[in-house]
Amino acid sequence: MTLEEMFTHMPEDIARHTTRKVFLPGTAIVSKGGRADRIYLLTKGTMRVSNEFVTGQRFTFGKLDVADLIGDLEILAGQERFAATCEAATTCEVIAMSAETFLHWMKLDSDFAIAVAQQLAAKMYPTSNENGRIKFQPSLERLHSYLLKRLGDIDTDLFILHTSRQQIADDIGTSVKTVNRGVTKLKEAGLIGLLHGKITIDREQQDLLRQAFEDAE
Repeated sequence: MTLEEMFTHMPEDIARHTTRKVFLPGTAIVSKGGRADRIYLLTKGTMRVSNEFVTGQRFTFGKLDVADLIGDLEILAGQERFAATCEAATTCEVIAMSAETFLHWMKLDSDFAIAVAQQLAAKMYPTSNENGRIKFQPSLERLHSYLLKRLGDIDTDLFILHTSRQQIADDIGTSVKTVNRGVTKLKEAGLIGLLHGKITIDREQQDLLRQAFEDAE
């Protein structure tokens, strides 16, 4: 049984201590440094996970989908404060319960405990494998890699990126000023275009972007 199914068929004495909540886009479900005393299961929508630093810089390093847990890492690690901010990217629905209820359920049900552990491991592995690496990439390479990821396998004559420069900066862990410099350099190299301030990539540029990335590896 999956973790989502377990939440759907949770024991009645556990269900009595849960609530359902809705968060609109842009709303923080939990904030870095906030008290980690609750667990949330995402049942609808997508969330962004970001870290904020004293410099004011924000780094968005992941996303959560149905049926991810929020707060499991902190509570299982015995930490009192949330390590990162989780913000609704779309309208999100969650099931919430206290840390005490969550831990009590894990002690009662070994299958539930294993499912939680498996999901936590699956969530942490790519974080450990990839996110440390990006900090050591030059900012232009980060932007280049980001654009290729956003382009993916989309088949279009003209790809238009509607993401704001601030969000791009958050996603690659740098400043808007640095993103703007990178955009200018890529445009001067003929790898991207601009349309009303939005980054565009035509067919030829798509091939050039991919080839330039392969040559740099």
